[in-house]
Amino acid sequence: MTGTHNNRGGSTNLRVSHCVGFYFPQTVGGTEVYVRDLATALLPYSIDSNIVAATDRAYEAYDWAGMPVFRYPSNWADVRETSEAPSTKGLSKFQEVILRANPDVFHLHSWTTGAGLRQLSQVAQLGIPCVATVHVPSALCLRGTMILNGKEPCDGRIDEKRCAQCWAISRGLPSPVAFGVSRLPRMSIGGTHESTLTRRLATMLSARSLVNIQARDLHRMASLCHRIVAPSQWVYAALAANAVPPQKIFISRQAVAKSLIERGARGGAAHDGRELRIGFIGRLEHYKGAHILLQAMGQIPRNVPIRLIVAGSGTELPYLRTLEAAAEGDARIEFLGPILHDQVPDFLDRIDVLAVPSNYMETGPLVVLEAYAFGIPVMGANLGGIAERIRDGVDGWLLPFDDSEAWAAAMRAAALDRAQVARLAATIRPSRTMGDVASEMAAQYRQVLNEASNMAPGETSDRDAR
Repeated sequence: MTGTHNNRGGSTNLRVSHCVGFYFPQTVGGTEVYVRDLATALLPYSIDSNIVAATDRAYEAYDWAGMPVFRYPSNWADVRETSEAPSTKGLSKFQEVILRANPDVFHLHSWTTGAGLRQLSQVAQLGIPCVATVHVPSALCLRGTMILNGKEPCDGRIDEKRCAQCWAISRGLPSPVAFGVSRLPRMSIGGTHESTLTRRLATMLSARSLVNIQARDLHRMASLCHRIVAPSQWVYAALAANAVPPQKIFISRQAVAKSLIERGARGGAAHDGRELRIGFIGRLEHYKGAHILLQAMGQIPRNVPIRLIVAGSGTELPYLRTLEAAAEGDARIEFLGPILHDQVPDFLDRIDVLAVPSNYMETGPLVVLEAYAFGIPVMGANLGGIAERIRDGVDGWLLPFDDSEAWAAAMRAAALDRAQVARLAATIRPSRTMGDVASEMAAQYRQVLNEASNMAPGETSDRDAR
């Protein structure tokens, strides 16, 4: 650590900078909603927050929901300008933004090129204690799904041969060929002047090297952070399986804002109840599994009183065409297009059941808790964080992530037995609030500051791992 960071004078409040890959007013996902709500919920604990977020545009600073937001170009960790000021000499443009934000603790919530390990490393160089939350599987999984060979949940342990084979299968190689690729020795990827085909081949043949880099980066994150926050038990187990010191890992499950719970308690306009309305909200990309629902609808007789309402958008044109083809001619399926997060309550008011058919290991997802806040039972894939939040047969249904027939059967049964849906809705437990999360994180931030103050100059936070 360089020790260039200094606490601001005259303020008794602790200050936290939350770093994300993008932010409001852009279209956002669960991570950004979590960060916004956490920043607000920390205020009663004498903790001020600001947001530092990457952008593909020019630098800008503004306020959002009462919080200062600093948007920096994604490449600023690699940009340095000559400065004669002693406080910024030799620093990157990103580090200058962090000094402007002036945090006591830096909290990384993303794992992207613009907000990831490089940025975390540069903040640690400033002597600022760091925390990271693993909101997505990509920090653990080269494939990004934690689904081993595309067939079953993975334990998250990074193993060169096993992971290389799984990743090669995800790139379209037949299993026998992928097995062979996983047994090749590590090799580095060549320069930038080869043909596209040659570069792709070189990348494929260097699969074990990519896995080795994945493991190295995970351990680097662990060494730089005083705490790594796991939103689900499976994340904790996967981090521990990769020898991340257990004393650094802290489980803090997701939650919803108190205002959303109050809105859900008020309820919305009642619909006629002649058909069961199942809703999906999320990215229209393969890993979120909307195709499972459309395939299931195609297996449900047209005389069953059911309707599927889909909200979201995507960028993968072949996948979107697949969805359109599956829904063609079926008047029971309604596409709403993208909706803003502020419109989610109105969407939840329209449905009787939420469907979360993700085919990857979610660390949440937040939408399950949002549905529960509205008293809506959830049909979810029996994976990861979804399986940790739904009590099968009690407040929802847990279904195979890759079996549209099972989904069709459950959806049809729910449509024909509305009393069952009502029973599940009646047993939903009170939702965890962001106030609960803020209480936990406030204690962790203060512990981290105390630990950092007791460390010798130049000592890194991985002393327990050595």
